Amino acid sequence: HEALAAMGDLVSKLVQKHGQKNKHILDGDITIRKRRKTEQRSKKELSDKRKAKKEIQEKGRAVGSSLDIVHERKLNKVATQGIIQLFNAVKQHQNEVNSNLKKVKTEAQKRKKYRLRLCVDTTA
Repeated sequence: HEALAAMGDLVSKLVQKHGQKNKHILDGDITIRKRRKTEQRSKKELSDKRKAKKEIQEKGRAVGSSLDIVHERKLNKVATQGIIQLFNAVKQHQNEVNSNLKKVKTEAQKRKKYRLRLCVDTTA
């Protein structure tokens, strides 16, 4: 019980001595308080930097209207059709090459014919 009484006296003296000057009695020494303040500042600076970066990224963007949505759908449809045509052309070319290679019997002739086919197609 004496230890608790001594501890209570010590705490009451600290509160009386430092109570009016500093509200953070149990914070520790001044370096800890300074470190906390710098951490708070650095967090605020980081959030400010993030906000500035986001503003820069959002600068050129505009909110679309209902007319823009219709136009974007048309563009999307045209792009999709172009991609479909591209893949169909590739598939047709691969089928032609495979059918031509099936007609040739030896492996050396296949390589030669395939190279010639590639050279003809690139010049056309």
